[in-house]
Amino acid sequence: MSNFKFTFDWLSAGQEVRELKETTAQLALYVGELSLTQNEDVWSKTVRDSVLVSAYPLAMWLAASWWRLNFEPLPKQGVLPSLDWRMGHEMGAANHGYVWPRIVLASDGEVMQIWSVASDPASKQSVRYLNGLSVPLTVALDDFQSGVVRFVSGVLSRLNAMGQPETDLAGLWRLVQEDRIDTARTRIRRIEAQLGYDPEECPEEVMAEAIVLEERIGASALSELAPVYGRQDGDAALGEISRLAGVEGLRGKPDVLALSLASRGAAEAPWRRAVGAAKTLRHQLGNEQAPIEDATLYGLLGLKKAAVDSWTPLARHQVALAVPTDHGHLNFIPRKRHPTARRFEFSRFLGDYLSGNAAPDRWLASTDLATSRQKYQRAFAAEFLCPIDSLVGFLGRDFSESAIEEAATHFSVSEQTVESLLGNNGYITPRMSGGGLPYRLAA
Repeated sequence: MSNFKFTFDWLSAGQEVRELKETTAQLALYVGELSLTQNEDVWSKTVRDSVLVSAYPLAMWLAASWWRLNFEPLPKQGVLPSLDWRMGHEMGAANHGYVWPRIVLASDGEVMQIWSVASDPASKQSVRYLNGLSVPLTVALDDFQSGVVRFVSGVLSRLNAMGQPETDLAGLWRLVQEDRIDTARTRIRRIEAQLGYDPEECPEEVMAEAIVLEERIGASALSELAPVYGRQDGDAALGEISRLAGVEGLRGKPDVLALSLASRGAAEAPWRRAVGAAKTLRHQLGNEQAPIEDATLYGLLGLKKAAVDSWTPLARHQVALAVPTDHGHLNFIPRKRHPTARRFEFSRFLGDYLSGNAAPDRWLASTDLATSRQKYQRAFAAEFLCPIDSLVGFLGRDFSESAIEEAATHFSVSEQTVESLLGNNGYITPRMSGGGLPYRLAA
């Protein structure tokens, strides 16, 4: 995993605004060894790792966006984020007339994901950024936070040395630091960000409802559900979570060994932990290669195949839930209708139950978001239903469309699952979209 570091060499400049003038610098942003600010100055025809800007507006943007950057995930794939979301996650929102690199930042709950695209060669801007990313880089949240703290502190030290100790940035950063060290205020800021609000912008009634809900379902589950049912669906949308929880679903008591999964390294990527868990469970079941029967899968969750096959959602839902009831039972409320999709969904429930993300009295939640918890679920389900070694053995190095279709039928998974497994393990070229960006950036 990469580190996150700003470097800056202070210069003097002819800016009228003093904060901008005193913080003009050759500024560089490194993720690992890669400079995301490497650029060509169109006028001087030079290439450097740093760019001539004022650090002040970038520091202001990072301070103002702190909570949303650290706690608000990327919207689900295929959904264009709102302008409000983009202002909190696209570096270009620092603006102030400077040409910033086209970088998107979004946390998945464990790491900061960083996307970047090079400037359009046809651009008429004076600075052209050269380094884009085909896939996002990841930085541990602690490393990201440390890098931002060092940068903002450096800008404030510069302003203090130049006789400007009291600025808007100084006041804003003080508030961020005070909120960070106060447990109750940190909780409020986290929930606000997960709901899609800037600090102190969430309506009081919505925050009150969110706090009550968190007490009921746990912080982990709320962090998965709040971004789905948050600001984009209106201020009353949290009530939909409680309404969905009241649906009469499928009652089951999971019947599966504990696996001792907590012993796996927390520093590992979610998909690595998930693959290890799926292999462990298959080993305990005495089936490391063959397809998993429906009855086996549903039985692990304390459900009967006939009950699952006959249950139909009454309406379309954005999430699938398993709500604790009594004596270790769960009320499973799936959302998938197709048998293959439903197998995958219940496998995600199984992975979530075994992962340690949810205590026995807390909810299981399956969504379309790309949080670390959802990544874990998807990777567990894929490996549990269709082990990569078994899949490659079945295909016999034939990765044609017809062979993939046959493998999907054999393991009772979707063709997309087979392709993802093969792509993620280097057997075929993964399908990419948008040049590695999570969504299309404006020109």
